[in-house]
Amino acid sequence: MSRTLAAKPRSAALADEAARLVAQTLAARGGKPPVLAAVIATEEVDALIYTEQLLKQAAAAGLAVKKISLAATAGDAEISATLKRLSDDSDVAGIILQSPLPSGVDRAHVVAAIDPSKDVDGATAANAARLAAGDLDGTLLPATAAAVLELLRAHEIPLEGRRAVVVGRSSVVGRPVAQLLTLAGATVQVVHSKTPDMGAITRTAQILVVAAGVRGLVRGEHVAPGCVVVDVGIHADGDRIVGDVDAESVSAAVGETGALSPVPGGVGPMTNAILVLQAAQAAARHAAA
Repeated sequence: MSRTLAAKPRSAALADEAARLVAQTLAARGGKPPVLAAVIATEEVDALIYTEQLLKQAAAAGLAVKKISLAATAGDAEISATLKRLSDDSDVAGIILQSPLPSGVDRAHVVAAIDPSKDVDGATAANAARLAAGDLDGTLLPATAAAVLELLRAHEIPLEGRRAVVVGRSSVVGRPVAQLLTLAGATVQVVHSKTPDMGAITRTAQILVVAAGVRGLVRGEHVAPGCVVVDVGIHADGDRIVGDVDAESVSAAVGETGALSPVPGGVGPMTNAILVLQAAQAAARHAAA
């Protein structure tokens, strides 16, 4: 069976770093805590639970937290106005717009209302452009994509010169993961739902990141022995949480020389740790400005 790429203890170390930065910021602000605000416009239970967990972690780091719940029928104008109001609030250091959004809402349009310096999930065009240009100094990155890279580095997986394949091309995960892997020196190929014979490509991967949003899409026959597989997917399966990877068959196929991130316990908690850390970093920068 494969090696397990768990988020801990690295995610705990990131949480400690976030708490240290928040403590410094508190001192600079005369004891007034910076705010992490989450805007949510859905009734999906999984999203509500996730938001509560994230805000609990942020509070544990010392941030003040604010959840703004809009109706699941909210439109572009209401969501944009809410994000603009938070952007204009000097006490708010970080803003998250939780997915999914109401039907018909254009995510790219509404996130334009977020101040890029408070965009702790790297959703704005300004932060995306900085990533595309390879400017990572102070850039707020898409948190899940950053979590994938952090997970690989935490387990000392070499990236430079390796062949990486990303399954999924979304602007939220797939595309930024591919960009970050390229910046780290990997040779990257992206496959998706329209790619013929996906397995012919994924079997060439030394590093495979699966972010397709399809439960159990990647199975043992899609990977080669020794491959390092990062599963970004999260799906409810009764009382279990499973990913985009069929864990049992993939773990057996990659073998003892390969590795697989667990679901839960892998990308998910690392993403939360990255979000809280980026909020703490944004707060520190605002306090120093």
